[in-house]
Amino acid sequence: MELMSKRQAAEMLGVSTRGVERAVRRGHLNVVYHDSKHGKKAWFSSAELERYRQQQVRGPVGFMTGGGGPTIGTLIPAVDMRPLPAAEPPRRTTAKTVPIVDRLMLTVAEASQLSGLPRKFLVQSVRTGALQSVKIGRIAFIKRSDLNQFVQGL
Repeated sequence: MELMSKRQAAEMLGVSTRGVERAVRRGHLNVVYHDSKHGKKAWFSSAELERYRQQQVRGPVGFMTGGGGPTIGTLIPAVDMRPLPAAEPPRRTTAKTVPIVDRLMLTVAEASQLSGLPRKFLVQSVRTGALQSVKIGRIAFIKRSDLNQFVQGL
């Protein structure tokens, strides 16, 4: 069984290497990975590539002559008029978000939006200690009560 690299496979199929990757992702082509100097390298069976190439033979694209399609003036419905079967109620995929006005902790951007103060001013105030904040990871959060006291003290 002769193996071909991704570039060779792309040349054989007449597509780009991204086209070969798409075919693998869709499950149309099988791939074998072997270690190489720069990590894993994809290898394809030449018989498999030939089978895939035979499947990909396409007919003419564009306007065709002959009785292949509807004649001019034929109405073609754009929408399927059959009613859809009753579907299950949609599942909640996103968590409810709390409106900015009701949040107890705010990011600097949200605090700027809520207070109307420039973001740069709030960041500078956090750095100097005039406005207290809590860091969680890389994000600085400001307590709502601390923001209210800071704004009242301006």
